[in-house]
Amino acid sequence: MTPAGRLQSHLKHVVQQSGGQYRKVRWEGRRGCPDCFVWWTWPHVAFIEIKAPGDRYSKLQEREVERLRRAGIPVYTVSAIANDPNDLRAHGQDERIGVQAFRDSNEYWYLLIREFATQSE
Repeated sequence: MTPAGRLQSHLKHVVQQSGGQYRKVRWEGRRGCPDCFVWWTWPHVAFIEIKAPGDRYSKLQEREVERLRRAGIPVYTVSAIANDPNDLRAHGQDERIGVQAFRDSNEYWYLLIREFATQSE
């Protein structure tokens, strides 16, 4: 499983543990839309785009995310793993992440989801 795939699995677990729902989404007739949708009770909903370290939005993704945001739908974009930018080895022959970066990323996701799930209206 890729780092982004592992993070999606972790995100699903954390969302469900906090009482939320998680759906991996696939868009019919559209390209460039966010990866997943999370929600608790209305209005605590959001789309989340998970990017591998070093990845950027494509032009299609920029357009779709902007379209959703203009409609008032929250979209969050996060990198799968926090890295040292001077030691980026994503998508190479020597791909790796540090143990602390992995732990920090798990903690980040936990705090992000907890904050999102407990926001007041």
